[in-house]
Amino acid sequence: MKTEQPGIERVSRIILALLVGILIWGAAIGSEEFSIEVKVPINLHIADAYLVMENSEDSVVINIRGSGLEMLNHQVNSPLKQLSRNIPVSNIRVFPGLTTVTLGTSDIILQGSLEITKVVPDQISITIDTLISRELPVSVQSLDGIPSRFSFLSVEPKSVTVTGPSSIVLRMDSVSTEVLDTSSGQVTASLAFDSDMVAYSESLVQVRFYEPAVPVIDN
Repeated sequence: MKTEQPGIERVSRIILALLVGILIWGAAIGSEEFSIEVKVPINLHIADAYLVMENSEDSVVINIRGSGLEMLNHQVNSPLKQLSRNIPVSNIRVFPGLTTVTLGTSDIILQGSLEITKVVPDQISITIDTLISRELPVSVQSLDGIPSRFSFLSVEPKSVTVTGPSSIVLRMDSVSTEVLDTSSGQVTASLAFDSDMVAYSESLVQVRFYEPAVPVIDN
């Protein structure tokens, strides 16, 4: 009668071989040094009274060097997901203005003895502007092309608060609606945004069109 002992023994030998292989692999990568490149987004912080108009780069490539085990531990436990930087504005005298942020290897801290060997690019250019708010009247755009000040209509609200870069907001004299059909009576109209960097206190307005009335003269 056959026993199951030889089968169990074979399984045990396979498991032992796998464990030995894992130990050898761990020792090998622990003694070997590796270098990897990681692309991470840049998270820019700026004071509330300012905003970023444009930046030359939205991400950087970081070169990391270290042992295999440290690299594996970094990837599992604390991967580098973004690079945060504060934006200096004290050196800008006229807005909108240009400033630079340097991204040095010593500015990035990683766990263990992993080393940052390179950051590409190591400097980014950023255009900064002041942030302002203004209250502007709503201008109704109609299919007939007649300016709203010459049309028989009412708008609610009559004005909205516009917030955005001073270089854009100061050039605005009104906030336009989408193009409307004057025969539609009363409609809810969307406001047409001049720039994706500008925010309105309202996104919709109520517009009511009236038929001009001819005065009647009694004889």
